[in-house]
Amino acid sequence: MTESLQKKRLRARPPRVRITYDVETGGNIEKRELPFVVGILADLSGDRAPEQMTTPFKERVMTDIDRDNFNEVMKSIRPRVDLLEITKSATSIAALLSTPDDQQLMFEHIADFEPMRIIQQLPGLRSVYESRGLIRSLQARCASDDDFAQLVRVFVLNKDTTIPGENPPASDTEASRLRKALMELRAADKAETDVDKTLLCLSHLSLQLDSYLENNADINRQDFMQKHSTVAVIDELVTHCDQQLSSALNAILHCPGFKQLEATWRGLAHLVVNTETGPLLKLRVFNAQLEELRRDLIKAIEFDQSALFKLIYEAEYGTYGGAPYSLLVGAYEIGADAADIDFLKNMSAIAAAAHAPFIAAASSNLFGLSGFEQLNRPRELAKIFEAAELSAWHEFRQTEEARYVSLVMPRVLLRLPYGRPDKRTTIACEGLDFEEIICNDAQTQFHSAEGNLIGYAKPDHQNLLWGNAAYVLAERITHACALYSWPAAIRGVRGGGLIEGLPSYSYTNQTGSQEMTGAIEVSISERRDKELSDLGFIALSCCKASGRAAIFGGRTTHLPKKYFSDDANAQAKMAAMLPCVLAESRFMHYIKAIMRDQIGSFMTRANLEAFLNRWIANYVLLDEDASQEAEAAYPLREASVHVSDVPGEPGTYRATVFLKPHFQLEELSTAIRLVTDLPG
Repeated sequence: MTESLQKKRLRARPPRVRITYDVETGGNIEKRELPFVVGILADLSGDRAPEQMTTPFKERVMTDIDRDNFNEVMKSIRPRVDLLEITKSATSIAALLSTPDDQQLMFEHIADFEPMRIIQQLPGLRSVYESRGLIRSLQARCASDDDFAQLVRVFVLNKDTTIPGENPPASDTEASRLRKALMELRAADKAETDVDKTLLCLSHLSLQLDSYLENNADINRQDFMQKHSTVAVIDELVTHCDQQLSSALNAILHCPGFKQLEATWRGLAHLVVNTETGPLLKLRVFNAQLEELRRDLIKAIEFDQSALFKLIYEAEYGTYGGAPYSLLVGAYEIGADAADIDFLKNMSAIAAAAHAPFIAAASSNLFGLSGFEQLNRPRELAKIFEAAELSAWHEFRQTEEARYVSLVMPRVLLRLPYGRPDKRTTIACEGLDFEEIICNDAQTQFHSAEGNLIGYAKPDHQNLLWGNAAYVLAERITHACALYSWPAAIRGVRGGGLIEGLPSYSYTNQTGSQEMTGAIEVSISERRDKELSDLGFIALSCCKASGRAAIFGGRTTHLPKKYFSDDANAQAKMAAMLPCVLAESRFMHYIKAIMRDQIGSFMTRANLEAFLNRWIANYVLLDEDASQEAEAAYPLREASVHVSDVPGEPGTYRATVFLKPHFQLEELSTAIRLVTDLPG
């Protein structure tokens, strides 16, 4: 008997968790399921212009974002990069970027970060590129028409219209028309007829030859023309145009402001493109600098008086039908200075109140390093954290709220270099011979005696585009939610921790052997991964052979307390794991949402307690040998809710919740205790 299509789908479909609660609307009871909402905090504007009006911090709102409206959101924000510092660094680049319109880049589409889009936006570079195309258009004609080639030579050599020793022909040929019109060419900027177009091409040819000779002062114009054919001259000038564009593009792509903005938006794109958003999975972005968040939290008397708290907590829990945030992503790097640690303390309090874990990236200076490429140098990382300067960090780790903060490291590769993909994995620039400089050595390519390409020099670490690892961890969490409606499957290659969609740069070296720079900034050994986990960090590990990466740890920043019992110590460590915090937080969202939607329905504390215990009992399964499908339907092994009155606040209750989740989680010996305030 053949299996039905429906049964095949059910068998192939992974088990999914479905948590609901009853809501009465118009006399009818409906099942309501809360979406998993990710709030993303990031500096998406880049270099803000002094005259640019920004919305006051307290008036900003979260914006929904998905694959369909990604570029619309980008256009509304109008990210900007200031190029003024680049023009100060090199005279040749300053000459190309000389007008006010050349001093900044604006972005409305993710493709605007690409070289050709940059050229099209900056008038100075666009002019050189147009010259390149016009000069190239002369080449085919010069190759097939000797008279025209001679005319071009005379023009670029003498800069006039008279060929020595020859009278202009009497016939009205194109050549004679050209000779007569060349004197009127000087300021040609518009081409309406074929003759005008040819004149414009010649004008740009002469302009680029002047530029070429200016950059090569030892070359004489007449000697240069005599040694090269017209076609060869055009080839040389096209190469000169490419060199001008390449020099400017490399300076732009590698300037700190551009790299930071590109990494932020490409990291966000990785999360958005790889997240199956829908009614039950949403992404929202909030545009803010880290310093703006700090100021908001410092100015507030308490964290719950800050604009950020009101945005994350009150705007959702305090609004009927609001969807509480399930995860907060900070596209920032957290370092060792006091301002960053204070920010973490305040942010952890907001995350704990909203039961929305906060993930951000750890900066290398938290480890006393200038970059994560040096991570494998220290013999023991623990000794670094014994420094007195990190006492505030240790104090933060001992708080219960630290369970709601995770710091991820190292950085991830977000884009391959630009260039010809010959014996390497690069992105070719159509219409432009552009080679992004990723090596600081004088010799970047190696050739055989016959002139054949052998390979490339090792890339310099800082010249590649590295980005925030928090986006990658967030993508694994949203992937688990899309697949199982449950955020716990985020660890291990087979357990949901395999990271996909990141590039790896591979190339042939000077000996002809294959080399690879993986998707992760530095290769982390199993021993070092364990060290980092014990110190409260989530490390991304790279498979050296394939370049792929995975998450094996999952420790939050919280430092578990030490007990005499081994079981108690194991329990404390499990409670400090991010998958466990994410799982228990889902039920806390429901308990708080139920209370919000049921305000006024309960007469006594006992009624409320009984109601919550009846509801949560629907998701408890006592069978320790149950199937994955059964555990998905009943994701808790144990659960109970104790409700108490809040002294001095009539009608307000405090719920103490004991949860023991088991679906896709390691076994917990005892239930985890959580406390939250409930409205009456």
